[in-house]
Amino acid sequence: MKNMIRKILASLGYEIRRTSGRSVPFENFVNLVKAYEQRLNDNENLIPANEMRPKLLARLMGTPPSEAYFIVQALAKCKDLPGDVCEFGVAQGETSALIANEIFLSSHKRLHLFDSFRGLPKPSDKDKLKDDMFSLGSMESYAGTMASPDAMVRSRLKAISFPEQRYVIHQGFIEQIIHEDQSLPPKVCFAYVDFDFYEPTKIALDFLHDVTPVDSIIIVDDYDFFSTGAKTAVDEFIQEKMLNGAKYECTVPSIQYGHFAILTKRC
Repeated sequence: MKNMIRKILASLGYEIRRTSGRSVPFENFVNLVKAYEQRLNDNENLIPANEMRPKLLARLMGTPPSEAYFIVQALAKCKDLPGDVCEFGVAQGETSALIANEIFLSSHKRLHLFDSFRGLPKPSDKDKLKDDMFSLGSMESYAGTMASPDAMVRSRLKAISFPEQRYVIHQGFIEQIIHEDQSLPPKVCFAYVDFDFYEPTKIALDFLHDVTPVDSIIIVDDYDFFSTGAKTAVDEFIQEKMLNGAKYECTVPSIQYGHFAILTKRC
């Protein structure tokens, strides 16, 4: 019965967690956010004050706030580069709202959101189960899980008054979108890739390579976590592009911040 409940919740993008019943007052969280931002700005004065940011950070589900600040920093670094902003794998749209909030007033960039809205695809041979997040027992059991309706994403963006004309939702699996969608961004300065599995991650990276300028930043979530596929895709991508004369600087922060890799295009 427990496994059945877990599978049902996983298909909706949720999981059961045991908590202590204690909660941190939101005012304390805001205080922590301000202190953290001040410390980050000691080295590079990149992160502007933003009243909405703590609320959006507190709502995040799959992305911890510590990882989210790498997204915030990257967006600040890329704001003067040509190109729009992308998120591949949007789930409930909480990270989408955070990203939208960061570019709302700082630029006129458009936000491109990619998701099947039908859950995860079938894993490939390069996807081995590393961390069984929902206790489903196998990598294959995750196919179709974590699905969220696109209306949920739209509601998140509407709640922060992000203009409809400034975002595009690309609905479908990435291998179809790349070949069929006529509204793909011609240039991208920043992208957050959260596709979990090998094939969609690799396809997204190959697409981004062709449309990103020098100094653009790509953050790939779940690097060396959940499925082995995301890490394999990133490692293969960097090696292939280096053989062809391109150069990417790959940084993998401590797992205390989360499980992700930061790719900065150098040439």
